[in-house]
Amino acid sequence: MSEHPRRLGKYEIVGVLGRGGMGTVYRGYDPAIERTVALKTIRRDCLESGVADAIARFRNEARAAGRLSHPAIVGVYEYGEDHDISFIAMEYVEGFGLKEYLHQIGVMPLADSVSVVMQLLDGLAYAHEQGVVHRDIKPSNLIITSKGKVKITDFGVARLESSELTQVGTVIGTPSYMSPEQFMGLPADARSDVFAVGVMLYELLSGQRPFTGSMESLAYRICHEEPVPPSQVHPAVPMAFERIVARALAKRPEERYPTAGAFRDTLRLALEHELDMQEAPSVSEETVIRTVSQLGKPRFDPAAATAVTGSSSRGLTQSASRIENSTLTSVERELASVIGPVASVMVRRAAGRANTLNELYDALAEKLPAGPDRDAFLARRSGTAASPMETGSQAVLAETRVLGGQRLEIPDAVLDAASRLLARHIGPIARVVVKRAAKRAISLEQFHDSLAGEIAEPADRNALLGELRRLG
Repeated sequence: MSEHPRRLGKYEIVGVLGRGGMGTVYRGYDPAIERTVALKTIRRDCLESGVADAIARFRNEARAAGRLSHPAIVGVYEYGEDHDISFIAMEYVEGFGLKEYLHQIGVMPLADSVSVVMQLLDGLAYAHEQGVVHRDIKPSNLIITSKGKVKITDFGVARLESSELTQVGTVIGTPSYMSPEQFMGLPADARSDVFAVGVMLYELLSGQRPFTGSMESLAYRICHEEPVPPSQVHPAVPMAFERIVARALAKRPEERYPTAGAFRDTLRLALEHELDMQEAPSVSEETVIRTVSQLGKPRFDPAAATAVTGSSSRGLTQSASRIENSTLTSVERELASVIGPVASVMVRRAAGRANTLNELYDALAEKLPAGPDRDAFLARRSGTAASPMETGSQAVLAETRVLGGQRLEIPDAVLDAASRLLARHIGPIARVVVKRAAKRAISLEQFHDSLAGEIAEPADRNALLGELRRLG
């Protein structure tokens, strides 16, 4: 059993609330004022493991949330360092993440959904007035307390008016909730948070997110496609809210609500005048009790939140690549000249599956539309091929792995059906993905797994697997 420190600064350590990849969240106690706190920590050895920017984000969270004092925002008391541990002392909140609520009950009652969003917008309106843009609003970054109050947490990638933490050209956020300008690496402002809240409102009302699919298909859909109206997903969605969601999800920032406050006020007016309902100041006791009884004892675990920052994320960095980082950086630059800053995410993801540089280029090229840009990208392959890579028997084995196996023959009817199923999640590129997977697979199981790997959400991925297996 791992030991934990007895103290951090002036705080006594009472217990462990949660563990993350880079640190631990402790339950602490301030004896001077007799107050229970949550202590979010990060290990200094992150500096030695190639993710030093995590320290910058950690300090950024303390700076951003530390300047805010609002009932809908988890309070930050101080940032401190004790030997080899950096920590943030913050408000101790008992509750569950909104993400866990949605997993348990699916679609929340209308009054509760609106209450969550209006509390959230109230907190964001205050944060924006203080010059803080969150940039990573999503259900897992919202806690619902036992009294039905919403608390915003995890300001690790927040933008401050005076901050230089992120520059133009860096992709910041969580893909399903990112605005078009975030995908394009443009500066995010309050209207980017408005877009993320629009995604959440859609999800709360309909039980589904408006945009789904792999990173590449998400980038295209969010920037270019209109989502299915939420009433077509869940017929009980009132038309008044459909119009509100549509404006919040406008592609151009200037066409959205100009502020979180304007978004909140529009919701209130629709609730009162079109639905003859009054704003609920908190999530109903019935919903809280029903959900908490299924989830168990409330807890506070801000370490569970994860963001995609630049080219790293939990989902993108766990797959080891045979290709050296210097080579990947070169490929990123080449692809970015064609599609912009989202290239860094695409390259790192594809690298986790590619055994050779040729495989990497082929995988990336398949994501590009046919034309001069794709041809130009592939033409650069020879210039990168001499870059350092792993060599020897493992690399040779990787090149010949598929050739050495027996090619799987899949009927055209099955391929067509698989393409239609996958297209629901990633769009028309599905046909190309299916064709590629069929060429590489040596078993139906491998073929199914390859297609399911294109889906980001576990529930959607498992549903697709079930449908594919029924095809035979």
